[in-house]
Amino acid sequence: MHKIFYFFNILAAIAIVFSYISPYVPPSATWIFAAFGLGYPFLLITNVLFVFYWLIFKPKNALLSLLFICLGYNALVKAVGINQVQENPIGFSIMTFNIGKTRVEFHRKKTRDKKVSAFKKFIQKEQPDIICIQERLLNHFKYYDQIFEGYNLYPSEEVGTAIYSKFPVIKSGNIPFNTFSHNASWVDVEIKKKKYRVYCMHLSSNRVSNILDDVSEIWDDSKSTFRSYHKHAIARADQLEKVMAHAAQSPHPVILNGDFNDVPQSYVYRTIAKEYKDAFIECGRGFAQTYNSRFIGLRIDFTFVSNELDVVGHDIVESDISDHYPVVTKISY
Repeated sequence: MHKIFYFFNILAAIAIVFSYISPYVPPSATWIFAAFGLGYPFLLITNVLFVFYWLIFKPKNALLSLLFICLGYNALVKAVGINQVQENPIGFSIMTFNIGKTRVEFHRKKTRDKKVSAFKKFIQKEQPDIICIQERLLNHFKYYDQIFEGYNLYPSEEVGTAIYSKFPVIKSGNIPFNTFSHNASWVDVEIKKKKYRVYCMHLSSNRVSNILDDVSEIWDDSKSTFRSYHKHAIARADQLEKVMAHAAQSPHPVILNGDFNDVPQSYVYRTIAKEYKDAFIECGRGFAQTYNSRFIGLRIDFTFVSNELDVVGHDIVESDISDHYPVVTKISY
Protein backbone atom coordinates (compact mmCIF):
# COMPACT_ATOMS: atom_id res chain seq x y z
CA MET A 1 0.00 0.00 0.00
CA HIS A 2 2.79 2.42 0.94
CA LYS A 3 4.54 1.65 -2.35
CA ILE A 4 1.45 2.65 -4.32
CA PHE A 5 1.11 5.88 -2.32
CA TYR A 6 4.79 6.66 -2.88
CA PHE A 7 4.38 6.14 -6.62
CA PHE A 8 1.57 8.71 -6.70
CA ASN A 9 3.68 10.96 -4.48
CA ILE A 10 6.43 10.86 -7.12
CA LEU A 11 3.90 11.83 -9.80
CA ALA A 12 2.68 14.73 -7.64
CA ALA A 13 6.25 15.90 -7.12
CA ILE A 14 6.97 15.79 -10.86
CA ALA A 15 3.73 17.66 -11.58
CA ILE A 16 4.58 20.49 -9.17
CA VAL A 17 8.00 20.83 -10.84
CA PHE A 18 6.22 21.24 -14.18
CA SER A 19 4.16 24.04 -12.59
CA TYR A 20 7.41 25.76 -11.59
CA ILE A 21 8.57 25.60 -15.21
CA SER A 22 5.30 27.07 -16.55
CA PRO A 23 6.16 30.81 -16.18
CA TYR A 24 9.31 30.32 -18.28
CA VAL A 25 7.62 28.70 -21.28
CA PRO A 26 5.94 31.06 -23.80
CA PRO A 27 2.30 29.99 -24.37
CA SER A 28 2.96 29.94 -28.10
CA ALA A 29 5.29 26.96 -27.56
CA THR A 30 2.92 24.55 -25.78
CA TRP A 31 -0.10 24.46 -23.49
CA ILE A 32 1.19 21.55 -21.39
CA PHE A 33 3.23 23.49 -18.84
CA ALA A 34 0.55 26.20 -18.63
CA ALA A 35 -1.92 23.51 -17.58
CA PHE A 36 0.33 22.51 -14.68
CA GLY A 37 0.79 26.16 -13.74
CA LEU A 38 -2.98 26.57 -13.62
CA GLY A 39 -3.18 23.60 -11.26
CA TYR A 40 -0.42 24.75 -8.89
CA PRO A 41 -2.68 25.37 -5.85
CA PHE A 42 -4.12 21.85 -6.16
CA LEU A 43 -0.64 20.36 -6.60
CA LEU A 44 0.62 22.29 -3.59
CA ILE A 45 -2.19 20.97 -1.37
CA THR A 46 -1.68 17.43 -2.72
CA ASN A 47 2.01 17.50 -1.83
CA VAL A 48 1.28 18.96 1.60
CA LEU A 49 -1.15 16.11 2.26
CA PHE A 50 1.52 13.60 1.25
CA VAL A 51 3.90 15.22 3.75
CA PHE A 52 1.40 14.77 6.58
CA TYR A 53 0.60 11.22 5.48
CA TRP A 54 4.24 10.15 5.54
CA LEU A 55 4.94 11.93 8.83
CA ILE A 56 2.34 9.64 10.37
CA PHE A 57 3.31 6.34 8.68
CA LYS A 58 6.87 6.64 7.32
CA PRO A 59 8.53 9.98 8.17
CA LYS A 60 11.56 9.72 5.89
CA ASN A 61 9.29 9.52 2.82
CA ALA A 62 7.91 12.97 3.69
CA LEU A 63 11.21 14.47 2.47
CA LEU A 64 10.19 14.01 -1.19
CA SER A 65 7.24 16.40 -1.21
CA LEU A 66 8.76 18.64 1.45
CA LEU A 67 11.85 19.17 -0.67
CA PHE A 68 9.91 20.03 -3.81
CA ILE A 69 7.56 22.39 -1.92
CA CYS A 70 10.60 24.23 -0.56
CA LEU A 71 12.21 24.37 -4.01
CA GLY A 72 9.11 26.25 -5.16
CA TYR A 73 9.32 29.01 -2.53
CA ASN A 74 8.81 31.71 -5.17
CA ALA A 75 5.60 30.01 -6.27
CA LEU A 76 4.47 29.54 -2.68
CA VAL A 77 4.68 33.23 -1.73
CA LYS A 78 2.54 34.09 -4.78
CA ALA A 79 -0.19 31.77 -3.51
CA VAL A 80 0.00 32.21 0.26
CA GLY A 81 0.52 35.61 1.90
CA ILE A 82 2.42 35.64 5.19
CA ASN A 83 2.64 39.39 5.74
CA GLN A 84 1.67 41.14 8.97
CA VAL A 85 -1.21 43.61 8.98
CA GLN A 86 -0.14 47.23 9.27
CA GLU A 87 -2.28 49.18 11.69
CA ASN A 88 -3.96 52.21 10.08
CA PRO A 89 -1.60 52.52 7.10
CA ILE A 90 -1.49 55.98 5.53
CA GLY A 91 -1.92 56.20 1.78
CA PHE A 92 -4.45 56.12 -1.05
CA SER A 93 -6.51 53.04 -1.87
CA ILE A 94 -7.18 51.51 -5.26
CA MET A 95 -9.69 48.76 -6.05
CA THR A 96 -9.76 46.46 -9.07
CA PHE A 97 -13.06 44.66 -9.61
CA ASN A 98 -14.44 42.54 -12.44
CA ILE A 99 -18.19 43.17 -12.18
CA GLY A 100 -19.18 40.68 -14.89
CA LYS A 101 -21.85 38.97 -12.79
CA THR A 102 -23.83 42.23 -12.56
CA ARG A 103 -24.49 42.01 -16.30
CA VAL A 104 -27.11 39.36 -15.57
CA GLU A 105 -28.40 40.74 -12.29
CA PHE A 106 -28.92 44.30 -13.55
CA HIS A 107 -31.10 42.91 -16.37
CA ARG A 108 -33.56 41.36 -13.91
CA LYS A 109 -36.23 43.93 -13.09
CA LYS A 110 -37.39 42.18 -9.90
CA THR A 111 -33.99 42.24 -8.18
CA ARG A 112 -32.21 45.06 -10.01
CA ASP A 113 -32.85 47.85 -7.47
CA LYS A 114 -31.77 45.60 -4.61
CA LYS A 115 -28.54 44.63 -6.39
CA VAL A 116 -27.69 48.22 -7.35
CA SER A 117 -28.33 49.34 -3.77
CA ALA A 118 -26.15 46.55 -2.35
CA PHE A 119 -23.33 47.45 -4.76
CA LYS A 120 -23.58 51.14 -3.84
CA LYS A 121 -23.48 50.36 -0.10
CA PHE A 122 -20.43 48.17 -0.65
CA ILE A 123 -18.56 50.99 -2.39
CA GLN A 124 -19.60 53.46 0.32
CA LYS A 125 -18.31 51.08 2.97
CA GLU A 126 -14.95 50.39 1.30
CA GLN A 127 -14.45 53.98 0.09
CA PRO A 128 -11.59 53.30 -2.34
CA ASP A 129 -9.99 56.43 -3.78
CA ILE A 130 -9.67 54.88 -7.25
CA ILE A 131 -11.78 52.04 -8.69
CA CYS A 132 -10.82 50.03 -11.77
CA ILE A 133 -13.70 47.96 -13.11
CA GLN A 134 -13.90 45.41 -15.91
CA GLU A 135 -16.85 44.07 -17.96
CA ARG A 136 -19.13 47.07 -17.75
CA LEU A 137 -22.01 47.45 -20.21
CA LEU A 138 -23.15 50.56 -22.03
CA ASN A 139 -26.84 50.09 -21.14
CA HIS A 140 -25.92 49.87 -17.44
CA PHE A 141 -24.22 53.28 -17.28
CA LYS A 142 -27.16 54.80 -15.39
CA TYR A 143 -26.73 52.20 -12.64
CA TYR A 144 -22.99 52.84 -12.47
CA ASP A 145 -23.74 56.55 -12.03
CA GLN A 146 -25.71 55.67 -8.91
CA ILE A 147 -23.15 53.21 -7.57
CA PHE A 148 -20.06 55.35 -8.13
CA GLU A 149 -21.57 58.67 -7.12
CA GLY A 150 -18.87 61.20 -6.24
CA TYR A 151 -16.22 59.72 -8.57
CA ASN A 152 -14.81 61.12 -11.81
CA LEU A 153 -15.21 58.61 -14.66
CA TYR A 154 -12.92 57.67 -17.50
CA PRO A 155 -13.72 56.72 -20.21
CA SER A 156 -17.36 57.47 -20.90
CA GLU A 157 -17.38 55.78 -24.31
CA GLU A 158 -18.15 52.20 -25.19
CA VAL A 159 -15.28 50.14 -23.81
CA GLY A 160 -15.40 47.36 -21.25
CA THR A 161 -13.02 48.82 -18.65
CA ALA A 162 -13.36 52.01 -16.66
CA ILE A 163 -11.54 53.98 -13.98
CA TYR A 164 -13.42 55.93 -11.33
CA SER A 165 -11.29 58.42 -9.43
CA LYS A 166 -11.78 60.84 -6.55
CA PHE A 167 -8.62 62.62 -7.71
CA PRO A 168 -8.25 64.99 -10.67
CA VAL A 169 -7.56 63.21 -13.97
CA ILE A 170 -4.88 65.10 -15.91
CA LYS A 171 -4.55 62.85 -18.92
CA SER A 172 -6.20 59.66 -20.11
CA GLY A 173 -6.33 57.13 -22.90
CA ASN A 174 -7.34 53.68 -24.09
CA ILE A 175 -5.41 50.71 -25.47
CA PRO A 176 -7.80 48.58 -27.58
CA PHE A 177 -7.50 44.81 -27.83
CA ASN A 178 -9.52 42.40 -29.96
CA THR A 179 -13.02 42.75 -28.44
CA PHE A 180 -15.30 45.32 -26.83
CA SER A 181 -14.87 43.71 -23.42
CA HIS A 182 -11.08 43.43 -23.53
CA ASN A 183 -9.00 46.57 -23.45
CA ALA A 184 -6.85 48.70 -21.15
CA SER A 185 -7.90 52.14 -19.95
CA TRP A 186 -5.39 54.46 -18.30
CA VAL A 187 -5.35 57.78 -16.47
CA ASP A 188 -2.76 60.13 -15.03
CA VAL A 189 -3.96 61.33 -11.63
CA GLU A 190 -2.52 63.88 -9.23
CA ILE A 191 -2.44 62.94 -5.54
CA LYS A 192 -0.88 65.32 -3.03
CA LYS A 193 1.06 67.11 -5.78
CA LYS A 194 2.47 63.84 -7.13
CA LYS A 195 1.37 62.24 -10.39
CA TYR A 196 0.68 58.54 -10.99
CA ARG A 197 -0.35 56.56 -14.06
CA VAL A 198 -3.08 54.01 -13.37
CA TYR A 199 -4.02 51.23 -15.79
CA CYS A 200 -7.19 49.14 -15.74
CA MET A 201 -6.98 46.13 -18.03
CA HIS A 202 -9.01 43.09 -18.94
CA LEU A 203 -6.99 40.48 -20.80
CA SER A 204 -8.42 37.79 -23.05
CA SER A 205 -10.93 35.55 -21.26
CA ASN A 206 -11.38 31.81 -21.43
CA ARG A 207 -13.93 29.44 -19.93
CA VAL A 208 -11.43 27.29 -18.07
CA SER A 209 -12.49 28.64 -14.69
CA ASN A 210 -16.11 27.73 -15.45
CA ILE A 211 -15.32 24.37 -17.02
CA LEU A 212 -13.24 23.42 -14.01
CA ASP A 213 -16.38 23.61 -11.88
CA ASP A 214 -17.65 20.54 -13.74
CA VAL A 215 -15.32 17.64 -12.97
CA SER A 216 -17.01 15.31 -15.43
CA GLU A 217 -16.51 17.82 -18.24
CA ILE A 218 -12.80 18.04 -17.46
CA TRP A 219 -12.56 14.26 -17.61
CA ASP A 220 -14.47 14.01 -20.90
CA ASP A 221 -12.97 16.96 -22.72
CA SER A 222 -9.77 18.02 -20.97
CA LYS A 223 -7.69 18.33 -24.13
CA SER A 224 -10.00 20.88 -25.77
CA THR A 225 -10.28 22.71 -22.45
CA PHE A 226 -6.56 23.31 -22.24
CA ARG A 227 -6.26 24.02 -25.93
CA SER A 228 -8.75 26.83 -25.36
CA TYR A 229 -6.64 28.00 -22.42
CA HIS A 230 -3.59 27.85 -24.69
CA LYS A 231 -5.25 29.96 -27.39
CA HIS A 232 -6.25 32.69 -24.97
CA ALA A 233 -2.90 32.56 -23.15
CA ILE A 234 -1.20 33.52 -26.42
CA ALA A 235 -3.65 36.42 -26.83
CA ARG A 236 -3.03 37.57 -23.25
CA ALA A 237 0.73 37.60 -23.78
CA ASP A 238 0.31 39.80 -26.87
CA GLN A 239 -2.13 42.14 -25.11
CA LEU A 240 0.11 42.52 -22.06
CA GLU A 241 3.04 43.32 -24.33
CA LYS A 242 1.08 46.31 -25.67
CA VAL A 243 0.33 47.57 -22.16
CA MET A 244 3.90 47.05 -20.96
CA ALA A 245 5.28 48.98 -23.94
CA HIS A 246 2.86 51.82 -23.21
CA ALA A 247 3.66 51.84 -19.48
CA ALA A 248 7.41 51.92 -20.21
CA GLN A 249 6.88 55.40 -21.69
CA SER A 250 5.11 56.75 -18.60
CA PRO A 251 6.74 59.80 -17.00
CA HIS A 252 5.10 58.86 -13.68
CA PRO A 253 5.13 55.85 -11.33
CA VAL A 254 2.83 53.14 -12.68
CA ILE A 255 0.01 51.12 -11.09
CA LEU A 256 -1.40 48.26 -13.19
CA ASN A 257 -4.72 46.71 -12.16
CA GLY A 258 -7.20 44.34 -13.64
CA ASP A 259 -8.45 40.91 -14.54
CA PHE A 260 -5.48 39.16 -16.13
CA ASN A 261 -7.36 35.87 -16.60
CA ASP A 262 -4.14 34.06 -15.75
CA VAL A 263 -2.59 32.71 -12.56
CA PRO A 264 0.70 33.56 -10.81
CA GLN A 265 2.34 30.41 -12.25
CA SER A 266 2.00 31.70 -15.79
CA TYR A 267 4.12 33.31 -18.50
CA VAL A 268 1.92 36.42 -18.43
CA TYR A 269 2.44 36.89 -14.69
CA ARG A 270 6.22 36.47 -14.95
CA THR A 271 6.35 39.00 -17.81
CA ILE A 272 4.86 41.76 -15.70
CA ALA A 273 6.48 40.69 -12.41
CA LYS A 274 9.93 41.19 -13.95
CA GLU A 275 9.21 44.94 -14.11
CA TYR A 276 6.66 45.60 -11.34
CA LYS A 277 5.87 44.50 -7.78
CA ASP A 278 2.88 42.30 -7.02
CA ALA A 279 0.92 44.04 -4.25
CA PHE A 280 -0.17 40.68 -2.82
CA ILE A 281 3.42 39.55 -2.28
CA GLU A 282 4.15 42.88 -0.58
CA CYS A 283 1.21 42.92 1.83
CA GLY A 284 -1.17 40.03 1.13
CA ARG A 285 -2.27 37.48 3.70
CA GLY A 286 -3.67 33.96 3.57
CA PHE A 287 -4.45 31.60 0.70
CA ALA A 288 -5.21 33.87 -2.25
CA GLN A 289 -8.24 33.48 -4.50
CA THR A 290 -9.93 36.25 -6.50
CA TYR A 291 -12.32 34.18 -8.62
CA ASN A 292 -15.23 32.55 -6.80
CA SER A 293 -14.90 28.97 -8.04
CA ARG A 294 -14.71 25.48 -6.63
CA PHE A 295 -11.36 25.25 -8.35
CA ILE A 296 -9.18 26.48 -5.50
CA GLY A 297 -6.58 29.21 -5.63
CA LEU A 298 -7.66 31.03 -8.80
CA ARG A 299 -5.93 34.37 -8.25
CA ILE A 300 -6.41 36.08 -11.60
CA ASP A 301 -7.05 39.69 -10.50
CA PHE A 302 -3.93 41.67 -9.67
CA THR A 303 -2.44 45.02 -8.74
CA PHE A 304 1.18 45.64 -9.73
CA VAL A 305 3.12 48.80 -8.90
CA SER A 306 6.40 50.44 -9.88
CA ASN A 307 9.31 49.43 -7.68
CA GLU A 308 9.64 52.91 -6.17
CA LEU A 309 6.12 52.77 -4.72
CA ASP A 310 5.45 51.36 -1.24
CA VAL A 311 2.47 49.04 -0.81
CA VAL A 312 1.14 49.36 2.75
CA GLY A 313 -2.06 47.33 2.49
CA HIS A 314 -3.70 44.63 0.39
CA ASP A 315 -7.01 42.84 0.82
CA ILE A 316 -9.09 40.43 -1.25
CA VAL A 317 -12.66 41.22 -0.21
CA GLU A 318 -15.02 38.24 -0.29
CA SER A 319 -18.16 39.77 -1.76
CA ASP A 320 -21.09 38.16 -3.60
CA ILE A 321 -21.65 41.17 -5.86
CA SER A 322 -19.80 39.49 -8.71
CA ASP A 323 -18.12 36.18 -9.53
CA HIS A 324 -14.80 37.92 -8.89
CA TYR A 325 -13.69 39.29 -5.55
CA PRO A 326 -12.58 42.94 -5.50
CA VAL A 327 -8.91 43.48 -4.70
CA VAL A 328 -8.10 46.58 -2.62
CA THR A 329 -4.53 47.87 -2.37
CA LYS A 330 -3.25 50.80 -0.33
CA ILE A 331 -0.19 52.70 -1.54
CA SER A 332 1.84 55.09 0.57
CA TYR A 333 1.70 58.74 -0.54
